[in-house]
Amino acid sequence: MLLSTVFGDTPRAPYSLPQLTDWQEMILPLARDALAHLATLPHAWLPPWPLACLVPVVLVFLTIRIWRWPYRYGERKAVLEQKVVLFIVTLVSFAWLVLEGSSLRRMLPEGVEATKLGLRYIFTAITAAGMQVWLVRFLIAWENPQETEVGGDAAAALEHTFARWQGVACLAGFNLLWMSWRWWQLSTPQSVGAWWWVELLLLFAALPAAVAAVTGTFWQQGAAALRILWRAAVPLFLLSITALAVFILALYTVEMGRAECAESPFWRMIEQPLSALVLAMLDCWLLLTALLLMLRFGFSRPPSA
Repeated sequence: MLLSTVFGDTPRAPYSLPQLTDWQEMILPLARDALAHLATLPHAWLPPWPLACLVPVVLVFLTIRIWRWPYRYGERKAVLEQKVVLFIVTLVSFAWLVLEGSSLRRMLPEGVEATKLGLRYIFTAITAAGMQVWLVRFLIAWENPQETEVGGDAAAALEHTFARWQGVACLAGFNLLWMSWRWWQLSTPQSVGAWWWVELLLLFAALPAAVAAVTGTFWQQGAAALRILWRAAVPLFLLSITALAVFILALYTVEMGRAECAESPFWRMIEQPLSALVLAMLDCWLLLTALLLMLRFGFSRPPSA
Protein backbone atom coordinates (compact mmCIF):
# COMPACT_ATOMS: atom_id res chain seq x y z
CA MET A 1 0.00 0.00 0.00
CA LEU A 2 2.94 2.31 0.64
CA LEU A 3 4.37 1.59 -2.82
CA SER A 4 0.95 2.21 -4.32
CA THR A 5 0.79 5.57 -2.53
CA VAL A 6 4.24 6.60 -3.77
CA PHE A 7 4.08 5.31 -7.35
CA GLY A 8 0.34 5.28 -7.98
CA ASP A 9 -2.01 7.96 -9.16
CA THR A 10 -2.08 11.31 -7.41
CA PRO A 11 -4.32 10.98 -4.32
CA ARG A 12 -7.09 13.42 -3.54
CA ALA A 13 -6.43 16.47 -1.40
CA PRO A 14 -6.21 15.57 2.31
CA TYR A 15 -8.73 16.84 4.80
CA SER A 16 -7.78 19.83 6.93
CA LEU A 17 -7.85 19.89 10.73
CA PRO A 18 -10.94 22.19 10.87
CA GLN A 19 -12.80 19.70 8.65
CA LEU A 20 -11.77 16.73 10.77
CA THR A 21 -12.91 18.36 14.01
CA ASP A 22 -16.48 18.55 12.69
CA TRP A 23 -17.50 14.89 13.02
CA GLN A 24 -21.04 15.40 11.72
CA GLU A 25 -19.68 16.90 8.52
CA MET A 26 -17.02 14.21 8.09
CA ILE A 27 -19.14 11.11 8.68
CA LEU A 28 -20.71 11.10 5.20
CA PRO A 29 -17.49 11.45 3.11
CA LEU A 30 -15.69 8.99 5.39
CA ALA A 31 -18.53 6.48 5.06
CA ARG A 32 -18.50 6.94 1.28
CA ASP A 33 -14.73 6.38 1.09
CA ALA A 34 -14.94 3.36 3.40
CA LEU A 35 -17.79 1.81 1.41
CA ALA A 36 -15.94 2.30 -1.88
CA HIS A 37 -12.79 0.72 -0.43
CA LEU A 38 -14.64 -2.25 1.05
CA ALA A 39 -16.48 -2.82 -2.23
CA THR A 40 -13.16 -2.87 -4.10
CA LEU A 41 -11.40 -5.12 -1.57
CA PRO A 42 -12.81 -8.50 -2.76
CA HIS A 43 -11.69 -7.69 -6.32
CA ALA A 44 -8.24 -6.20 -5.59
CA TRP A 45 -6.93 -7.30 -2.20
CA LEU A 46 -3.50 -5.79 -2.94
CA PRO A 47 -2.97 -2.52 -4.80
CA PRO A 48 -2.17 -4.04 -8.22
CA TRP A 49 0.14 -1.23 -9.23
CA PRO A 50 3.20 -1.39 -9.23
CA LEU A 51 2.93 -5.18 -8.70
CA ALA A 52 1.73 -5.40 -12.32
CA CYS A 53 5.37 -5.01 -13.41
CA LEU A 54 5.87 -8.66 -12.41
CA VAL A 55 3.21 -9.90 -14.86
CA PRO A 56 5.64 -10.45 -17.80
CA VAL A 57 7.72 -12.88 -15.71
CA VAL A 58 4.61 -14.76 -14.57
CA LEU A 59 3.38 -14.98 -18.17
CA VAL A 60 6.67 -16.55 -19.24
CA PHE A 61 6.27 -19.32 -16.64
CA LEU A 62 2.61 -19.81 -17.59
CA THR A 63 3.35 -20.04 -21.32
CA ILE A 64 6.19 -22.51 -20.85
CA ARG A 65 4.17 -24.74 -18.53
CA ILE A 66 1.11 -24.83 -20.79
CA TRP A 67 3.27 -25.61 -23.83
CA ARG A 68 5.11 -28.43 -22.03
CA TRP A 69 2.42 -29.92 -19.75
CA PRO A 70 -1.02 -29.07 -21.18
CA TYR A 71 -2.60 -32.15 -19.55
CA ARG A 72 -2.08 -30.51 -16.14
CA TYR A 73 -4.49 -27.78 -17.15
CA GLY A 74 -7.45 -29.81 -18.30
CA GLU A 75 -6.41 -30.42 -21.91
CA ARG A 76 -4.82 -33.38 -23.64
CA LYS A 77 -2.68 -31.08 -25.75
CA ALA A 78 -2.20 -27.37 -26.03
CA VAL A 79 -4.35 -25.76 -28.72
CA LEU A 80 -2.32 -23.88 -31.31
CA GLU A 81 -4.46 -20.76 -30.95
CA GLN A 82 -3.86 -20.73 -27.20
CA LYS A 83 -0.11 -21.04 -27.74
CA VAL A 84 -0.12 -18.12 -30.16
CA VAL A 85 -2.26 -15.95 -27.90
CA LEU A 86 -0.11 -16.61 -24.83
CA PHE A 87 3.07 -15.95 -26.78
CA ILE A 88 1.74 -12.66 -28.18
CA VAL A 89 0.47 -11.49 -24.79
CA THR A 90 3.87 -12.29 -23.24
CA LEU A 91 5.69 -10.28 -25.92
CA VAL A 92 3.28 -7.37 -25.48
CA SER A 93 3.81 -7.43 -21.71
CA PHE A 94 7.58 -7.10 -22.12
CA ALA A 95 7.11 -4.30 -24.67
CA TRP A 96 4.88 -2.51 -22.15
CA LEU A 97 7.52 -2.97 -19.45
CA VAL A 98 10.09 -1.34 -21.76
CA LEU A 99 7.72 1.60 -22.24
CA GLU A 100 7.30 1.95 -18.48
CA GLY A 101 11.06 2.01 -18.04
CA SER A 102 11.54 4.51 -20.86
CA SER A 103 8.98 6.89 -19.37
CA LEU A 104 11.08 7.12 -16.19
CA ARG A 105 13.97 8.69 -18.09
CA ARG A 106 12.26 10.88 -20.67
CA MET A 107 8.88 12.14 -21.79
CA LEU A 108 7.22 9.83 -24.31
CA PRO A 109 5.21 11.06 -27.31
CA GLU A 110 1.51 11.50 -26.67
CA GLY A 111 0.41 8.45 -28.64
CA VAL A 112 3.04 6.21 -27.03
CA GLU A 113 2.09 7.51 -23.58
CA ALA A 114 -1.57 6.73 -24.22
CA THR A 115 -0.62 3.22 -25.36
CA LYS A 116 1.48 2.73 -22.22
CA LEU A 117 -1.37 3.82 -19.94
CA GLY A 118 -3.84 1.56 -21.75
CA LEU A 119 -1.53 -1.44 -21.38
CA ARG A 120 -0.98 -0.52 -17.74
CA TYR A 121 -4.73 -0.74 -17.14
CA ILE A 122 -4.91 -4.14 -18.83
CA PHE A 123 -2.00 -5.70 -16.95
CA THR A 124 -3.14 -4.14 -13.69
CA ALA A 125 -6.50 -5.86 -14.17
CA ILE A 126 -4.70 -9.16 -14.86
CA THR A 127 -2.62 -8.72 -11.70
CA ALA A 128 -5.68 -8.08 -9.55
CA ALA A 129 -7.44 -11.16 -10.95
CA GLY A 130 -4.45 -13.47 -10.57
CA MET A 131 -3.65 -12.40 -7.01
CA GLN A 132 -7.25 -12.82 -5.90
CA VAL A 133 -7.62 -16.29 -7.41
CA TRP A 134 -4.29 -17.31 -5.87
CA LEU A 135 -5.41 -16.12 -2.43
CA VAL A 136 -8.66 -18.11 -2.58
CA ARG A 137 -6.81 -21.23 -3.73
CA PHE A 138 -4.33 -20.71 -0.88
CA LEU A 139 -7.19 -20.59 1.63
CA ILE A 140 -8.72 -23.74 0.14
CA ALA A 141 -5.36 -25.54 0.36
CA TRP A 142 -4.89 -24.28 3.91
CA GLU A 143 -8.29 -25.61 5.01
CA ASN A 144 -7.86 -28.92 3.16
CA PRO A 145 -4.08 -29.52 3.09
CA GLN A 146 -2.83 -32.00 0.53
CA GLU A 147 0.91 -31.40 0.88
CA THR A 148 3.08 -32.27 3.87
CA GLU A 149 6.17 -30.16 3.15
CA VAL A 150 6.48 -26.56 4.28
CA GLY A 151 5.34 -24.10 1.61
CA GLY A 152 3.28 -26.67 -0.24
CA ASP A 153 0.05 -24.69 0.09
CA ALA A 154 1.46 -21.63 -1.68
CA ALA A 155 2.92 -23.72 -4.50
CA ALA A 156 -0.30 -25.70 -4.89
CA ALA A 157 -2.30 -22.47 -4.99
CA LEU A 158 -0.06 -21.11 -7.75
CA GLU A 159 -0.43 -24.32 -9.74
CA HIS A 160 -4.23 -24.20 -9.46
CA THR A 161 -4.19 -20.53 -10.48
CA PHE A 162 -2.19 -21.43 -13.60
CA ALA A 163 -4.71 -24.19 -14.32
CA ARG A 164 -7.50 -21.57 -14.23
CA TRP A 165 -5.73 -19.08 -16.47
CA GLN A 166 -8.73 -18.76 -18.81
CA GLY A 167 -11.02 -17.91 -15.90
CA VAL A 168 -8.40 -15.46 -14.62
CA ALA A 169 -8.37 -13.81 -18.06
CA CYS A 170 -12.17 -13.44 -18.01
CA LEU A 171 -12.01 -12.11 -14.45
CA ALA A 172 -9.41 -9.59 -15.62
CA GLY A 173 -11.90 -8.42 -18.25
CA PHE A 174 -14.44 -7.85 -15.50
CA ASN A 175 -11.80 -5.99 -13.49
CA LEU A 176 -11.05 -3.82 -16.50
CA LEU A 177 -14.75 -2.98 -16.72
CA TRP A 178 -15.09 -1.76 -13.13
CA MET A 179 -11.71 -0.02 -13.19
CA SER A 180 -12.75 1.94 -16.28
CA TRP A 181 -16.09 2.76 -14.63
CA ARG A 182 -14.23 3.98 -11.54
CA TRP A 183 -11.92 6.14 -13.65
CA TRP A 184 -14.95 7.72 -15.36
CA GLN A 185 -16.70 8.25 -12.03
CA LEU A 186 -13.65 9.98 -10.51
CA SER A 187 -13.43 12.29 -13.52
CA THR A 188 -17.12 13.23 -13.06
CA PRO A 189 -17.60 13.40 -9.25
CA GLN A 190 -21.16 14.69 -9.46
CA SER A 191 -22.43 11.72 -11.47
CA VAL A 192 -24.64 8.98 -10.04
CA GLY A 193 -22.26 6.33 -11.35
CA ALA A 194 -20.53 5.94 -7.99
CA TRP A 195 -23.47 4.17 -6.33
CA TRP A 196 -24.02 1.89 -9.34
CA TRP A 197 -20.30 1.11 -9.30
CA VAL A 198 -20.39 0.13 -5.61
CA GLU A 199 -23.50 -2.00 -6.13
CA LEU A 200 -21.86 -3.78 -9.08
CA LEU A 201 -18.78 -4.66 -7.02
CA LEU A 202 -20.86 -5.83 -4.05
CA LEU A 203 -23.12 -7.91 -6.31
CA PHE A 204 -20.11 -9.74 -7.75
CA ALA A 205 -18.03 -9.77 -4.56
CA ALA A 206 -17.92 -13.58 -4.67
CA LEU A 207 -16.86 -13.75 -8.34
CA PRO A 208 -13.11 -14.22 -7.62
CA ALA A 209 -13.94 -16.99 -5.13
CA ALA A 210 -16.19 -18.67 -7.69
CA VAL A 211 -13.49 -18.51 -10.39
CA ALA A 212 -11.01 -20.08 -7.97
CA ALA A 213 -13.31 -22.80 -6.58
CA VAL A 214 -15.76 -23.67 -9.39
CA THR A 215 -14.88 -25.35 -12.66
CA GLY A 216 -16.74 -24.50 -15.84
CA THR A 217 -17.31 -21.51 -18.08
CA PHE A 218 -17.14 -17.94 -16.83
CA TRP A 219 -20.94 -17.68 -17.01
CA GLN A 220 -21.29 -20.74 -14.79
CA GLN A 221 -18.81 -19.24 -12.37
CA GLY A 222 -20.82 -16.00 -12.34
CA ALA A 223 -23.97 -17.94 -11.49
CA ALA A 224 -22.04 -19.76 -8.75
CA ALA A 225 -20.93 -16.38 -7.35
CA LEU A 226 -24.55 -15.29 -6.99
CA ARG A 227 -25.39 -18.57 -5.22
CA ILE A 228 -22.46 -18.06 -2.84
CA LEU A 229 -23.71 -14.59 -1.94
CA TRP A 230 -27.23 -15.89 -1.40
CA ARG A 231 -26.14 -18.71 0.91
CA ALA A 232 -23.68 -16.56 2.87
CA ALA A 233 -25.80 -13.40 2.83
CA VAL A 234 -26.53 -13.21 6.58
CA PRO A 235 -22.96 -13.66 7.92
CA LEU A 236 -21.58 -11.40 5.18
CA PHE A 237 -24.13 -8.71 6.01
CA LEU A 238 -23.23 -8.85 9.71
CA LEU A 239 -19.55 -8.68 8.82
CA SER A 240 -20.13 -5.70 6.52
CA ILE A 241 -21.73 -3.70 9.35
CA THR A 242 -18.73 -4.27 11.61
CA ALA A 243 -16.27 -3.72 8.77
CA LEU A 244 -17.84 -0.41 7.74
CA ALA A 245 -17.79 0.96 11.29
CA VAL A 246 -14.20 -0.16 11.94
CA PHE A 247 -12.95 1.15 8.62
CA ILE A 248 -14.59 4.55 9.10
CA LEU A 249 -12.73 4.90 12.41
CA ALA A 250 -9.48 3.74 10.79
CA LEU A 251 -9.83 6.23 7.93
CA TYR A 252 -10.59 9.02 10.39
CA THR A 253 -7.47 8.16 12.40
CA VAL A 254 -5.31 8.04 9.28
CA GLU A 255 -6.66 11.36 8.00
CA MET A 256 -6.15 12.98 11.40
CA GLY A 257 -2.55 11.79 11.51
CA ARG A 258 -2.00 13.02 7.96
CA ALA A 259 -3.37 16.45 8.83
CA GLU A 260 -1.29 16.69 12.02
CA CYS A 261 1.92 15.78 10.17
CA ALA A 262 1.29 17.87 7.06
CA GLU A 263 3.66 20.66 8.13
CA SER A 264 6.51 18.39 9.27
CA PRO A 265 8.44 16.33 6.67
CA PHE A 266 10.01 14.21 9.43
CA TRP A 267 6.72 13.17 11.02
CA ARG A 268 5.24 12.75 7.55
CA MET A 269 7.92 10.11 6.82
CA ILE A 270 6.83 8.25 9.95
CA GLU A 271 3.08 8.67 9.46
CA GLN A 272 2.93 7.46 5.85
CA PRO A 273 4.32 3.90 6.34
CA LEU A 274 2.51 3.54 9.67
CA SER A 275 -0.85 4.43 8.08
CA ALA A 276 -0.18 2.06 5.18
CA LEU A 277 0.64 -0.75 7.63
CA VAL A 278 -2.52 -0.20 9.68
CA LEU A 279 -4.79 -0.13 6.62
CA ALA A 280 -3.06 -3.17 5.10
CA MET A 281 -3.51 -5.23 8.30
CA LEU A 282 -7.16 -4.19 8.47
CA ASP A 283 -7.66 -5.15 4.81
CA CYS A 284 -6.15 -8.59 5.45
CA TRP A 285 -8.40 -9.23 8.43
CA LEU A 286 -11.58 -8.14 6.67
CA LEU A 287 -10.90 -9.90 3.37
CA LEU A 288 -9.78 -13.20 4.90
CA THR A 289 -12.86 -13.23 7.12
CA ALA A 290 -15.14 -12.58 4.15
CA LEU A 291 -13.49 -15.27 2.01
CA LEU A 292 -13.69 -17.86 4.77
CA LEU A 293 -17.39 -17.09 5.21
CA MET A 294 -17.92 -17.54 1.46
CA LEU A 295 -16.03 -20.83 1.38
CA ARG A 296 -17.73 -22.30 4.45
CA PHE A 297 -21.31 -21.10 3.90
CA GLY A 298 -21.44 -20.58 0.14
CA PHE A 299 -21.04 -24.21 -0.94
CA SER A 300 -23.11 -27.29 -0.18
CA ARG A 301 -19.80 -28.98 0.64
CA PRO A 302 -16.30 -27.50 1.04
CA PRO A 303 -14.48 -27.01 -2.29
CA SER A 304 -11.63 -29.42 -2.81
CA ALA A 305 -8.03 -28.32 -2.91
